[in-house]
Amino acid sequence: MEKASLKPGAEKVLVALSGGSSSRAMLQLLYEYNREEPHKKSKKQVFKSVEVCFIDESTIVGGEKDTVENVLQMAQKLNYNIMRIPLEDIFSPDYTTSGIYDNVIKISTDGVHRKPSQELFHSIQQQSENTSNRDKLKALLDGASKTTVKEDFYCFLKLSLLLQYAQRKDCTRLFLGDSSTRLAIKTISLTSKGRGFSLPLEIAGETQWFGDTKIMRPMKDMLSKEIGLYNQFLHLDSVFIPSLTTMLPPKASIERLTEDFIVGLERDYPSTVSTVARTAAKLKPSELMQDEKCIICLMPRQPNTKSWQDRFTVANTNSAAYTSMPTCSSSFSDGCCNVTSSECSKPVKRANTDISDLLCYGCRVNMRDVGDVTFPPYVAEKVNEQRQEELRRQIEVFLLSDDEEEQGEIGKEVHIQKR
Repeated sequence: MEKASLKPGAEKVLVALSGGSSSRAMLQLLYEYNREEPHKKSKKQVFKSVEVCFIDESTIVGGEKDTVENVLQMAQKLNYNIMRIPLEDIFSPDYTTSGIYDNVIKISTDGVHRKPSQELFHSIQQQSENTSNRDKLKALLDGASKTTVKEDFYCFLKLSLLLQYAQRKDCTRLFLGDSSTRLAIKTISLTSKGRGFSLPLEIAGETQWFGDTKIMRPMKDMLSKEIGLYNQFLHLDSVFIPSLTTMLPPKASIERLTEDFIVGLERDYPSTVSTVARTAAKLKPSELMQDEKCIICLMPRQPNTKSWQDRFTVANTNSAAYTSMPTCSSSFSDGCCNVTSSECSKPVKRANTDISDLLCYGCRVNMRDVGDVTFPPYVAEKVNEQRQEELRRQIEVFLLSDDEEEQGEIGKEVHIQKR
């Protein structure tokens, strides 16, 4: 940890605790560091407070009944407050920036074997109150035909939950327990999935891409084997959390295949894994990287990705420009009034909107293996923010700045005085 960059007592930290060996060791190291290393002059702890967050994934991956309780006890033994958040809560309006957004976005495609350059159409709908968040989460993952895409969605949802919770708690730093072994796996797998543009941010030891919350990976220089030995010497218990590819063959997904390769490499040639991670850590974000974020993975999207992909892939034109909506007596042209079908008397059609330009290259590639799925509210919120920003840029040339407006007022006064 960088002592020089930390102001004593000014930082509030959120620790992402999964219960695995890496996050367990990170929590213990943070506890020892904050307790034994007070600032020399003020004698204050480096971190003002430490919050712990556990994402409960049992809805999807299952696990033993006492797994959650064991993870909670890890933080409670160190007198840390821990918050358990079920993964399905990502469909709750509470986990959005505005906090009041109750819409979800439905992406409609032409089937699971579509070409990646085809347009993606979406419509914003009210959340169904009859469907539980658990069922919505399962439907989202079931809508992906390949395990690789499911794993990607899985990671995006967890990251969004952690960021939203960190912002709610006013945490300035989010600690993730990615080890050097894990970063080596991510380096190869993300490159294989076409996410090289955002790779410098996804493996960086420290990044502030997400605004006020800085993401840090304190375990980035430690191999998984070294972390295991550390936990063994200190008698630190860890919990096994199954994944989507547990007990599946290595070829089940790109991530699983890469993990099998790196773990085998670490067993025979440990220094090679460290070399991969250290070499990847030298990558710098591209100069083309701006503030535009992908609405799904929240990572930067490369400019003109759609036009580039259209030049190098075969595209089929989608002839369906409109999607039939329920009959409705509303006079609004942008969709249904959300009343019951018995109260509707006139059919209304809602124009679909192409959102492919709001996706990064990796997510556009994933969409060819996704059917009609409904994403959580944060995606609809990001679409709304991006459209508002686009509209603002379009009308910005017609707006007067404060200086121009002041000069205009002075000119008017001079003109009146001359008269």
